[in-house]
Amino acid sequence: MAVATSPARFPSDGGETGALIRALDWSNTSLGPTSAWPTHLKSAISLMLPAQAQIVLFWGPEFVALYNDAYAPTIGNKHPSALGKPARENWAELWDDLEPLLRRVLETGETVFAKDRPFYIERHGYPENVFFDISYSAVRDDAGKVGGVLCIVCETTERVVAQDRQRLLLQETNHRLKNLFAMIDALINLSARSASTTKEFARTLRGRLAALFRAKELARPGIAGTNSVTTERTTVDALVRTILEPYADDISHERIITSGPDVVVGPMAVTSLALALHETATNAVKYGALSQSGGVLRVKWDTQDNDFHLQWEEAGSALLVVPPKAQGFGSVLTESSITTQLGGKLHYDWHPDGLKLKLTVPLDRLTV
Repeated sequence: MAVATSPARFPSDGGETGALIRALDWSNTSLGPTSAWPTHLKSAISLMLPAQAQIVLFWGPEFVALYNDAYAPTIGNKHPSALGKPARENWAELWDDLEPLLRRVLETGETVFAKDRPFYIERHGYPENVFFDISYSAVRDDAGKVGGVLCIVCETTERVVAQDRQRLLLQETNHRLKNLFAMIDALINLSARSASTTKEFARTLRGRLAALFRAKELARPGIAGTNSVTTERTTVDALVRTILEPYADDISHERIITSGPDVVVGPMAVTSLALALHETATNAVKYGALSQSGGVLRVKWDTQDNDFHLQWEEAGSALLVVPPKAQGFGSVLTESSITTQLGGKLHYDWHPDGLKLKLTVPLDRLTV
């Protein structure tokens, strides 16, 4: 008498994702029950599930998603709901980008390969720009017809971001080094105008250089990806005075005029505001009002409603001031520190004899 045997379960293993595939009622999907799946689909899944590489298989004209445990973390909270669903339902935010790649493989059988391919995705409740090495290839049946797209991927976001940060750090270092020489040259000329002896010149220059490096220390972390070294609260007045102290003229005390109420700057915001002020002062030394003895700089600030407002007004610049044709690296640093890091706004008004800059930052961002 023959003994009836139950069909082997499919898939036979595959970790957590394999168990989810076994538990799903596939008869309610476009793929139908697993017992009716073609051999080449089952073979692809059997190879994919135990693999340590990040693999997702998009099957059929709807690109139904099947993937392994290694791939699941790359889609965040889309797992496990994405399993067994048409890709368009769970990859909606990047579907205009992803669909042409998948359809190209499905319709032509061509392999698509790319390194550090950018994608936009929402996998943790917020938008992200991520990068992957990708290899999309066709899965064919015995007759050579393409049934699905096997995607072997490797997320490279961390490496790409680190490389970009390193490039930015090198740019920032070069930028700051050039500015440092320009500022030292300006301090030498400024000190020479007010000194009557070489001893007095040396003493004045040393004092100004010390002040310059105190100012640069506040802005040192910049946007290189490190945290501020400042741990205590300060005030806008103390910050502005520290940044501008190296350029004060002993002959004319009306060259740099600052005014405003006591406004607290928190330890998280100090570096960002210092960086913006330092970069603006550097440009004033190189091209603007602080580049000659007749130039005047007025910095005033106040608070209104829930915002902090600062006005930077130069007059008597050495050169005719016109809007720049392109945004320099210093301007990128300034804009990044105020708009990106502090959620503020910048408005440049390019007058013929000097820059007028208005800066606005929410008080709750300035004081943290």
